[in-house]
Amino acid sequence: MLQLVRARRGSTPSGDEDAEPGAAIDPRARLDEPTLEALRRGDRRVVQTALRALFPEVRSRMHRLLGPRDDLDDATQDALIEITRALPRFEGRASLSTLASRITVRTSFRYFGRPRTVPLEIVEPHDPDDPESRVASRETLRRLYRCLDKMSPKRRVAFVLCCVEGMTPGEAADIEGVPSLVMRARLLQARNEIARLMKGDPLAEALAQAGRRGAGARDEDEEGGG
Repeated sequence: MLQLVRARRGSTPSGDEDAEPGAAIDPRARLDEPTLEALRRGDRRVVQTALRALFPEVRSRMHRLLGPRDDLDDATQDALIEITRALPRFEGRASLSTLASRITVRTSFRYFGRPRTVPLEIVEPHDPDDPESRVASRETLRRLYRCLDKMSPKRRVAFVLCCVEGMTPGEAADIEGVPSLVMRARLLQARNEIARLMKGDPLAEALAQAGRRGAGARDEDEEGGG
């Protein structure tokens, strides 16, 4: 099993010293049958290549879901382990990225509610190179994660997927494996809670508006088959 988080820090991946990377894999594309079969049978080189391709999005999504915390690498590693365990049953109907998204969200639930040991004051804005918005963005993100920590895990996931990542409720529902109406209800409750806790914050209001747009026009396109 790859220790990708440790390897990223400069250590040798455990048990894979002799493994050579396989052909590049696009986690968002449909896999060809030989690659799919290699993943199913646990071909070490192909699995390693797939996990390396998935690592950035798995870690980024886990960070958005959990916020800054000292066990973020552990959560990422747990998700990668679960992805590896799921590969023998992977039918390839969806992309590897979709599989990873579902498993990452499911894994994040294990960490909600655990004590946060990394202070929220170190949260960095999404655009740290913009000096004019850095201070306001950092404060907003710090407040946002404090609010998310008070929210139920299901509402939190709905808010992050739809308002932060920009998914429609239908897309988020597919990731979570719930009906679209259930996701819409969770998103509405989450938006209302964020609006109440962060009243008057323009960036928080912008996030909520993004969630409203996601619940509107784009979902209508989905339902209309467009």
